[in-house]
Amino acid sequence: MNADELNRRYAAGERDFSFVNLRGVNLTEVNLQGAILWGADLARANLTAANLRQTKLSSANLAGTILWRADLTQATLHRANLSKSILIKAILGEVDLSEALLIKADLRLAQLTRAKLTKAKLKGADLRYAEIRLVDISGTDLNQTILNGANLSGENLLAN
Repeated sequence: MNADELNRRYAAGERDFSFVNLRGVNLTEVNLQGAILWGADLARANLTAANLRQTKLSSANLAGTILWRADLTQATLHRANLSKSILIKAILGEVDLSEALLIKADLRLAQLTRAKLTKAKLKGADLRYAEIRLVDISGTDLNQTILNGANLSGENLLAN
């Protein structure tokens, strides 16, 4: 599927795009709020400044995807692969990233408020200057994660 077809179908009211192949597609500033992209292949896609609020992306492949300034508020990315993705300045409020792969992901200046990162793998992820508040990191792999300058003030991290 290409960007034009996706936009046309979304504008026509379609919301379920499960297992769709959007690998490497340019979706800059796309509005997919509330869309279902379960198991979709978005590897190396460009989702710069995309509206992905409340989008269902569980088990989706977003490896190497550009999500710079994307809004993923209340999105579900359970078991999604975001390894080596660029999430600089992404809005990740109340996002579910439980069991997600964020290995070597770039989350500099990202806003992670009330995010669920339970059992996520963030090995080597870059969270410099990220806003991290009330995040559940129970069982999360933070090995080699870069947190320089991240705002971790107060009781921000919830771990069991």
